[in-house]
Amino acid sequence: MLLRGYEADDLEAMYALDVVCFERPFRFTRGAMRRFAEAKKARVTIAEENHALAGFVILHLEEAEGSRIGYVITLDVAPEQRRRGIARLLISEAERQACEAGCAALVLHVFTGNEAAIRFYVSIGFMRSHREEEFYGVGIDAWVFHKRLAPAMA
Repeated sequence: MLLRGYEADDLEAMYALDVVCFERPFRFTRGAMRRFAEAKKARVTIAEENHALAGFVILHLEEAEGSRIGYVITLDVAPEQRRRGIARLLISEAERQACEAGCAALVLHVFTGNEAAIRFYVSIGFMRSHREEEFYGVGIDAWVFHKRLAPAMA
């Protein structure tokens, strides 16, 4: 498994994978995917196997309440690649990048009905902090999860 940074040529494959991974209203439009992936505050990690997209994570470095956090925009893994540790690998890389950037925590949203994602994030040390009503649209709530990060060693 090769991990690498984002290139503009990755956008179509990322968008196509997001469509496979998420139903409306959880998936991104092509334009939103481009804006998130190409933002100055973005750190995108691509997981590739045999030159094919196996998964990706988009992380944004944000300022919140006087400290820096890493906000996980999305984590996508191709269905045929799941249960192979790719999601863990991608989140681990996002954590490393966030620590390197001086972030105190990683934060993300998960649909309250996505039990598999909830179990995954809890299994890798995320804690649920609160419910955000209608985060994904009318009547579609999200849990907010966070994970404290150890400061990067100089």
